Amino acid sequence: MKDPLDQIRDALRGRYDVERLLGKGGMATVFLGVDRSSNAQVALKVLSLGVATRIMKERFHRELGVGTKLAHPHIVPIVDGGEIDGLPFLVMPYLSEGSLHQRLAGARLEIGEALQIGREIGDALAYAHELGIIHRDIKPDNVLFSEGRALVSDFGVAVAISASLDDRLTVPGEVLGTPTYMSPEQAIGRYQLDARTDQYSLACVICEMLTGEPPFRPANPEAIIVRRFTDDAPDMCALRPDVGRSVADALRTALEWKPDRRFGSIAEFRDALITD
Repeated sequence: MKDPLDQIRDALRGRYDVERLLGKGGMATVFLGVDRSSNAQVALKVLSLGVATRIMKERFHRELGVGTKLAHPHIVPIVDGGEIDGLPFLVMPYLSEGSLHQRLAGARLEIGEALQIGREIGDALAYAHELGIIHRDIKPDNVLFSEGRALVSDFGVAVAISASLDDRLTVPGEVLGTPTYMSPEQAIGRYQLDARTDQYSLACVICEMLTGEPPFRPANPEAIIVRRFTDDAPDMCALRPDVGRSVADALRTALEWKPDRRFGSIAEFRDALITD
């Protein structure tokens, strides 16, 4: 069997010079390349062969379709895509400053930096929500940096707010997202999600930036989900007194387990992330 790097090099010869492997996750492999037409570095994301089911292929194509429609300074653009020997691929600018996950690494950020990143993510999500798209997987891995700016990536499990059940590309019993950051309604597989699910996830990410850990972090995903419904959201002023009461109250509102108790929009939440 041909090496995956050689396979993608041969398939994209003439369009991209594929240089090396950047990383491999459970769903996709990412390569570093150079766009021959512009000489710009790019990241090429290819669906892994072992998970190339019909639904996973359709999710990749959805990410391509959604990503090419989103033009915002805090969203990673998708500039190209297609298939290589039946495997979908996406092309994005290569962002060398890494992810929020790498920046955190168990540490906490300065308050001003954390809130600025939170507001930038909020800007991106507010824009997507205005277009009727919810992300459904906001987490530190999906926040990248370029020239000091935070950019939201990976709209592979994004969905139209108005989508019907048949349009959601799920299989029976499947819950999309990441348990540490997903909202309670997403965790229990409630299909009628709205934009407030992204608000909850963003609040989890901001808590992690401020304290070094996300809220509700027991040893297993099931316990995380149970705590969403049984424990009060943490008070940031108790965990980090210099955060300020207004930000602490905003985070507790965004982390309410009932969606109708959260802010009416992610733009309202973003605007509340101002220190006293």
